[in-house]
Amino acid sequence: MQESSHGTSKASHVTVITDKLGLGVLLYAYAMLLGAMYIFGYWRAFGFDIFSYLSPIDYISAPLNRLLVLVSAPIFVSLIVFSQSDRTDTKFYRKLSASLIFLYALSFTYDFFQAMTGFFQSDFQYENEMSVLLISALLFVASCGFAYRICRHENSLLTSASALILIQLAATISAGYADGKAIFNGAANVFFLDNKNLCEPDGIRDWVYLGKFSTKTFFMNTIDKRLCVTDSGSFNLISRKFAEEL
Repeated sequence: MQESSHGTSKASHVTVITDKLGLGVLLYAYAMLLGAMYIFGYWRAFGFDIFSYLSPIDYISAPLNRLLVLVSAPIFVSLIVFSQSDRTDTKFYRKLSASLIFLYALSFTYDFFQAMTGFFQSDFQYENEMSVLLISALLFVASCGFAYRICRHENSLLTSASALILIQLAATISAGYADGKAIFNGAANVFFLDNKNLCEPDGIRDWVYLGKFSTKTFFMNTIDKRLCVTDSGSFNLISRKFAEEL
C-alpha cells in the first residue's frame, strides 16, 4: 500500500509539473502573439516590413512600454486557471469576464481614436496602411459578439477566452499603430540620433530613433521620412525636447 501511494504521489507531481510547463508555453506563445500584433501595427505606419529583422525575443521586448501588452497575457492565463477551479462561482466568473472585456474595450476605444486621428492628420499614407484600422475594428466587432453571448448567460471558458483574446488583439494592434503614427507625424516624446553622420554624412536633418532589433537599429529622417538601418551598436540618443532647447 505504501509503494502504491508513493507511486500515485509521484505521478501526481509529474502531472503538476507538466501542467505548469504547458501553461508556461501558452503564456509565452500568447505574449509573442500580442507582441507581433503591436509590432505589425507600429511598423505599418512607416510602410516597412520589420518581421524579417526580428528574433523571437523581439516580439516580447519591443512593446514593453505598453502596459496593456504586459498585463493582458497574465490576466488571460490567470482567468483560465481560475475558471478551472471547482470552487468557481459561475455568476462571479461571468461578471469578472465582462469587467475585463469592458476595461479592454475602453483601452481599445482610446487607442483606436488615437490611431484614426493620426491616420487622417497625416498628409501621406503608405499602401495598405488602412488595413491596420480595418483589422483592428473587425477584431473588436468579433469580440463584441462573444461578449454578447456572455451577457445572454451563455458564458463558458471558450466564450470568455475568445472574447478576451479578440479584444486584446484589437486593442494591441491599435496601440501599436497609434504609437507608430504619432512618431511619423512628429511626436514630442521621441529621441534623436546625436551623431547624424551615422545615417547621413554631413546631414543636417534629425533622425528619429524607431527601435533596435537583433543587430539592426532603425531611424527615420524627420523631413522626408526616409529610414536608416545601421549595424552600429554604439550611438547616442538625445531627447527632442532637449535638442530643440539647444
